[in-house]
Amino acid sequence: MDLDLKKLPKFVYIFVITLLLTIVYWIFIGRALIENAPAMIQEHEDNVALIAKYDNALSQEKSIRDDIVKMQKEYDAKQKDMFIDLDTCSKELEQELKSRGIKVKNYSISEPSVDKKGRISSGGYKVYTVAISLSFTDTYDKTLDILKYLEVQTKGCYNVNTVNFTPSKDDKTKGDVNISMTLYYYDTSVVVQQPTQAATQK
Repeated sequence: MDLDLKKLPKFVYIFVITLLLTIVYWIFIGRALIENAPAMIQEHEDNVALIAKYDNALSQEKSIRDDIVKMQKEYDAKQKDMFIDLDTCSKELEQELKSRGIKVKNYSISEPSVDKKGRISSGGYKVYTVAISLSFTDTYDKTLDILKYLEVQTKGCYNVNTVNFTPSKDDKTKGDVNISMTLYYYDTSVVVQQPTQAATQK
């Protein structure tokens, strides 16, 4: 008895075609996917971790920018403090004396002069000096306090040359104080051209 393919139900054709397609898919695609699955999963996990790393870096961008701005402001402030001028030092000293309740009897400053040793800063600013004479009447403790300030705390570079303390006859804790000192500072209005490395080697 011959099999008449034309008389077979339609679902049989659909089943056969589906089965063939499944076999072809398994041979050329499915088996390869299963064999490469571990490597593909690992690659996916690596990509997820990399994306997370980039997301974290992007989220910190604003914080990093803010830190840079903050550090730049601190640097600019420190640079400003380094190059104080004569006017800044005078005002600072007067303010410190006033804050300690010291009434100055005499306060004189000489004309600025260029440092005798010809020293300049790394930025090319000349060092200048002025001689300062200061006198007042107050306690021994306050005298020590202002001397400590001049040596340690002030923004200016002071060199205290002489200090004379003459006790009062009526109150031995007080006396007449005379201080002679020299202030060293940079004049930022005058920049000296630094010699080049080639010139210094000649």
